[in-house]
Amino acid sequence: MSRNKDPLILHPYFPFALLLFLVVLGLIHEQLQQAIPALEITTPVRAELDQKIEDSATALEQQDLSLVTERYSIDILPLSISRGDAEMSKMLRDRDQYNYPIVYWYPSDDERLEYTMSASGVDGKQKLVNVYLEGYEPFPVDNVMIPLLVLSQRKSYQLDSVHYFGRQDVWQSSRQAYLYSRGDCEDHALILADWLIAMGEDARVVVGSWNGEGHAWVTLFKDGQEYLLEATKKSGLGRNKPYPLAKLHTGYVPEYMFNDRYFWVNTGTKYTPRFAEIAWEKRSRFNYLD
Repeated sequence: MSRNKDPLILHPYFPFALLLFLVVLGLIHEQLQQAIPALEITTPVRAELDQKIEDSATALEQQDLSLVTERYSIDILPLSISRGDAEMSKMLRDRDQYNYPIVYWYPSDDERLEYTMSASGVDGKQKLVNVYLEGYEPFPVDNVMIPLLVLSQRKSYQLDSVHYFGRQDVWQSSRQAYLYSRGDCEDHALILADWLIAMGEDARVVVGSWNGEGHAWVTLFKDGQEYLLEATKKSGLGRNKPYPLAKLHTGYVPEYMFNDRYFWVNTGTKYTPRFAEIAWEKRSRFNYLD
């Protein structure tokens, strides 16, 4: 005997749930289509890479890793004002006692025109953040995944307060960050960004917060896309896991961004997921003097 089946009754929210699912699926598909291809490391390549890592570290061990104190100036771009070497040197010396990053405003705190930042180095002296990017390339590579893979193996994460016996925040230069086996987020970010810059890439260190804690990471601008590179990532590299698009990572709160020449300030919402937006204002240019 045949029996009529009950008609299918859809929940009233089903169309909205379906639409949300399709949007998320589209974002995942976009990420996979636009991401930088992952890197597969074969055994011969692994052996060659290990030798290059060892050779580059040995070469650094023979060098004086102190940051060279060269003469430089800062151009405050929105105001068309330049601050010379003598003025900048005095400004930094007056703040050497502070073991944390300092943001500088011009011409007064009231106007809050933030234009650069300094941080305390291994030697206990404040230096402009651009100085920590030394133009160091451990060895030439042709894939932007390799620096991240190398750093995941060479460097372990450790808080500065533990590593430097109570000092709050200590920045390593890119050469120091490559050689020293321990460091925190900005140390990882500095060597990663510097290596990518030496490769001719547009890479920048971003300073802000993640999950409510101070943090630093790298943003890579490549082929019209922006990639968020978590330099402290220690697993899942070299497999089929591409670099993530920055716009999909809204949990990061960026405030400042810099490379070896420029310093940017986020003038928009703290949750700006795109790093090429007009909200990012280029505030200063760093110049080495002859």
